[in-house]
Amino acid sequence: MNETVTTLSLENLHRRAERRGEPDWLRGARERAWRIFERLDWPTRKNEAWRYTDLDPAWFEFELEETRPAELRGRDALPRAVRERLAESDAEAALVFADGQLVHAELPPELLDAGALLLPLDRALEEHGELVRAALYGAVTEASLRGAEDKLAALNAALWGYGVFLHVPAGVRLETPVGVFHYASAEKKLSLGRALVVLGTNAEATLIEEHLSPPLERTHVTTGEFLLGPGARLRHASVQTWGAGVRHFHRQRAVLERDAVLHDLAVNLGGTLARTEVASELVGPGADSEMLGVYFAGSGQHLDHYTTQHHVSAQARSDVYYKGAAAANGRVVYQGLIQLEPTAQKTDAYQTNRNLLLSREARAESVPQLEIAANDVRCSHGSSTAPVDEEQLFYLATRGLPRARAQQLLVAAFLEEVLGRVPLEGLRRHVAHAIEARLGG
Repeated sequence: MNETVTTLSLENLHRRAERRGEPDWLRGARERAWRIFERLDWPTRKNEAWRYTDLDPAWFEFELEETRPAELRGRDALPRAVRERLAESDAEAALVFADGQLVHAELPPELLDAGALLLPLDRALEEHGELVRAALYGAVTEASLRGAEDKLAALNAALWGYGVFLHVPAGVRLETPVGVFHYASAEKKLSLGRALVVLGTNAEATLIEEHLSPPLERTHVTTGEFLLGPGARLRHASVQTWGAGVRHFHRQRAVLERDAVLHDLAVNLGGTLARTEVASELVGPGADSEMLGVYFAGSGQHLDHYTTQHHVSAQARSDVYYKGAAAANGRVVYQGLIQLEPTAQKTDAYQTNRNLLLSREARAESVPQLEIAANDVRCSHGSSTAPVDEEQLFYLATRGLPRARAQQLLVAAFLEEVLGRVPLEGLRRHVAHAIEARLGG
């Protein structure tokens, strides 16, 4: 019997769930998400959140990526690009997925001795089903899937094929970063991945996710759910350097309870089209969310970003700082929303977006927004878009630097204000080198 699943349908949802032996509660949740997916239209430019980005439903008609268990490999058997990233990464514990299959794992004894869990999501369902059941869909809930802009989130909730589960018990601090690497090499695939991160009271962790591939045509739809208990601290980075031809759609939501702290970094450098949505739900007093973004669009690239700072509780703080550049005919988009409920008194919320244009054909759209229903708050937002400063280029030229090298230096200096906030030296160096390579190309 041919196990290949080629279409999006409820029949195939049931077929995949049956093959994996998934529990009834998960099958029910998947089916509810599928019903929502079916009811919603594909987002178009008529949807405010998608007004600058065209989406073609044909991109989601590729063959669904299969995620059967694979034999684990040593580092030497991994693709060269992955080996290089493992060697340079700040992470000491790591999972490597290739085309949706776990192919490599490095789990130091310290991680396991601390009681933390780093597992593929399907294995976590088998071995720690109650932990997963208590958390899965806890940040991206059924209610949050109902908006017209959430059809892709509903698709992922219904048909995600692989994922990662990071659980850190109360009071446990992971001193070294955890890395998850997603590598793709198969053409014409639709990949649906999910990350579920749960931190108990006063737990701490650092998670670095990287997406990389050679040039190829395929579509990725990924979702991240982060549940931070009281006093928990999570540092998270998502870096995508997909090859040309990849279309990347990522939605992430973090729920922060009392005194929880999130430091998030989104880096978009690759792919032909990338759409990243990052949201923080501040539901407890003292919660603190910092969301940073760095992006660079070169020839033929379209990179779209949407951030949400949703303040529910009083006395919480959030800060968004996204900076990026566009060269050739590249296009970048930033839309951000600070949303305060009537209960969110004594809020501090800030939102900043800066864009640098390196050619006359490059374009940037920046739309910061405020929705404030509380009256005792401090909120501000701002954006700017400007071409590269010709006087600065001239100055560097008088010092003997070619124009291309001068632009590299100016872009590096422009983005340093964001990258300088990232304490992970290896990650900062990797992002800087990747941008330099794209400028040189």
